Amino acid sequence: MLKIIWLENIKIAFQSILANKMRSLLTMLGVIIGISSVISIVSIGDSMKGVMDDIYKDFGENRAVLYVGNIEDFRSTDFFYHEDIDLLKERFKEKLLYICPSESIRSDVVQSRSNVKLRMELIDGGYDKVQKVKMLYGRMINSSDIDRKSKVIVLEQNAALKLFGKDNVVGQTIRVKIDNNMEDLLIVGVYKKEQSPVLTLLQGQNMYEDSYIPYSMPYSNNYGFYALDIFVAGKYSMGLVGDEIKNYIAKMKNRTPENYTYYTVEEEQTQVNSIVTGMSVAVAAIAAISLLVGGIGIMNIMLVSVTERTREIGIKKALGARTRDVLFQFLIESATLSALGGIVGTVTGIGLVMLGGYFISIPIVVNPASIILAVAFAMIIGIFFGYYPAKKAANSDPIDALRYE
Repeated sequence: MLKIIWLENIKIAFQSILANKMRSLLTMLGVIIGISSVISIVSIGDSMKGVMDDIYKDFGENRAVLYVGNIEDFRSTDFFYHEDIDLLKERFKEKLLYICPSESIRSDVVQSRSNVKLRMELIDGGYDKVQKVKMLYGRMINSSDIDRKSKVIVLEQNAALKLFGKDNVVGQTIRVKIDNNMEDLLIVGVYKKEQSPVLTLLQGQNMYEDSYIPYSMPYSNNYGFYALDIFVAGKYSMGLVGDEIKNYIAKMKNRTPENYTYYTVEEEQTQVNSIVTGMSVAVAAIAAISLLVGGIGIMNIMLVSVTERTREIGIKKALGARTRDVLFQFLIESATLSALGGIVGTVTGIGLVMLGGYFISIPIVVNPASIILAVAFAMIIGIFFGYYPAKKAANSDPIDALRYE
């Protein structure tokens, strides 16, 4: 019986909405704009978090950087030297997958008539085990290159193509400038950079082509590095290992752990996601204000509807309709009107986000929970703002209602 009453009231609600199409559409417009704005903003926020997650996965989820902090009585010994790196490797060999100076060298390279700006990243053997590097030809930098300080280089595919017009250039040599000296480097490998399309898009056009060289080759053992690139083994806590390393290096340098900064990619990712989430919530809350405007519009149109149907209400009550039946009918009508606006607003919001994502080539994330919440919230708005007109209709006197013209 209750189900029949529900269906009958929904049918009446749709008949009333269809009988006044333009008025109903204009009434729903506030809800449509509000819901589409909220859905769009929440989806953009979720999509940006997904983009940042992909970027940080490319950087390395268990990656950290250790660098010299602000020290008032700075000494040259506060830098990291080759022997320091060897000691750290030995001391934390089970906890560290990789440790190497975080530094790169830039140089112009001329080959035949080609001039290429080259960025040479200093790496240690095993770099390809902690980062996505797809070797096309030859080999990667290995431990022997580090020990021998071999004058070798691994080129990215684009660099090889620009310099030689082909990508298989293993065995060729190029001349680069390192520390004001010209050095001939043997190409031992060619790789293809593997990273998310999103990161490639955000990086834009890079004027430097990439390559790798042994970190021990460019400088003498007396050269001090400012920062270290670290990858922690997955089963260990990033924070705890970082504290151990800081304590160890501080003791070695006769400093305090506070003189060195240990910063993880995970920490940076958490901060960025918090900022994106906070901004999304704030902007979505502002956009949700338009829902209140839509709710006021629903209240206004329901008051008009009650006035127009005063005689109908009187007839129903004279025929035995209870006060709660009339109240229920008008609440269903206002909720239906608002829910329809919510559905149209949801589809519009998703469509706009998808369209924007297509043009900027960013994968869009639409959370189903946000869709359900948006439509449900729209219905609640309809019921909340429709209650007063419904209550007014339900409490009307049937005799006065029947006399109403």
